Amino acid sequence: MTREARLVLALVAATALARLPLAAVLGLSVDEAYTVVMARRVSLGYFDHPPVTYWLAALAARLSGGEAAIAVRLPFVLLFTGTSLLLFRLGRRLFGASAGLIAAVLLNVALYFTVCTASWVLPDGPLLFFSAAATVCLAEAVFGSEDAARPYWMGFGALAGGALLAKYHGVFLLAGAFLFLLLAPAQRRWLRRPEPWLALGVSGLVFGPVLVWNATHGWASFLFQGGRAGTLDEGHGSPFLDSVGGQALWMSPWIWLPLVVVLLDALRQGARDERRFLLACLAVGPIAGFTLLTALGVRGLAHWQAPGYFFVLPLLADSVARRLAAGAPWTRRWLWGSAAATALLLAVLVSHALTGWLGRLTPWLFARGDPTQDLISWDAVPERLSAWGQPAPGVVVAGSRWGEAGKLALALGPAVEVTSVGEDPRGFRFVEPQEQLLGRDVLLLAERRARAQEPMESYAPFFQRIEPLGSVLLRRGGKAELEVSVYLARGFRRPIPQRRPR
Repeated sequence: MTREARLVLALVAATALARLPLAAVLGLSVDEAYTVVMARRVSLGYFDHPPVTYWLAALAARLSGGEAAIAVRLPFVLLFTGTSLLLFRLGRRLFGASAGLIAAVLLNVALYFTVCTASWVLPDGPLLFFSAAATVCLAEAVFGSEDAARPYWMGFGALAGGALLAKYHGVFLLAGAFLFLLLAPAQRRWLRRPEPWLALGVSGLVFGPVLVWNATHGWASFLFQGGRAGTLDEGHGSPFLDSVGGQALWMSPWIWLPLVVVLLDALRQGARDERRFLLACLAVGPIAGFTLLTALGVRGLAHWQAPGYFFVLPLLADSVARRLAAGAPWTRRWLWGSAAATALLLAVLVSHALTGWLGRLTPWLFARGDPTQDLISWDAVPERLSAWGQPAPGVVVAGSRWGEAGKLALALGPAVEVTSVGEDPRGFRFVEPQEQLLGRDVLLLAERRARAQEPMESYAPFFQRIEPLGSVLLRRGGKAELEVSVYLARGFRRPIPQRRPR
């Protein structure tokens, strides 16, 4: 075993051991809670995303006998260790062992990857794992022995299908591979051979469960995701500037700028350097595509580009490795400084997520909202409801939005059926459609939000009457940070119109 391989194994072991206690003490985010709750029903597909993330959460919950944060996050911690090893292998295959090692380091240093992808119950973890494995196969197919290429092409097809089963971003993997074969003259011969097309067919077969689910549910998931990418922003500010700034923050600004530089350089060089051009083709789709949408006025989410930056990491690693070999002192300092800055930033973020101290010290920092409040547990809700004699027999328990319903359902446990009767129920519309609730009483919980309409007013037209029961204060670090109002809404009269989810 080489020195670089030993160092990578030490890296993934150390980072995994560090993430496990954090996975245990940090509460599940809104998106994670919603995913775990939706995963209670194993299905071929789901409203928001393809099923792999839900299947992993369901498997973890069943094997552990519960839905504790550490249990449902464990598969994603393990997947990320595999992703780190695969990225090392990809970097080593394309540029050498030193580049592979540095690519694995950068993956664990870039903020979005090391925080959200590395342990949270989100689609990006499985997406990157399958994408890395598929790209290893693709690199072996196009740069290895042509006589041994067919198994690698089939592996690429199956693993690209796995990426599609994790997140629809997987389509960029297939599109990027086709773009590379089309634009690299020496590789264009593959388009006249059956292997790439057989691989595409294999991907379609693996993706089949999602097609079946959508076909039997009005293509709901495709319409939802397509609508998100086609809705113009009606708020203030610049979607484009917000997107670029968000990308820089999520990737860590000191890493993001070099990533952009090496990507542009690889695109400029084109097929003259096929190995770098392959990664550039795989990266450019999500980065350029979603950024262009924001330039057209679409309010996108900054992490949508992250799977593209994942493929730029080996490009940056190659550049760093060559600079280190040339004895560039500032490059070494930059690399160590990036790791130290990320460790410090994580310490600040984790301590704030657990206590909320940063918001009390610098409230201006969260003038537009504190995203770590998504991690606050709703475990105080069941006890308060029980004191009020709720949920009473025959009463439907519901959140006013999909996120609140997810947090509520997680806190109450799988024995209590929870749905959403708000304007944006997401997947809860398939749990218990509003049409089935007509005439019933609903125990409605709504998080109080600044500048939001009073729930008794907004929901009044849809019920015979609404009785306020009280509020539950959700605390962090001993301080009340969120307030959840509870209402007993009598006689559901008519379905609430659905707005396009964002």
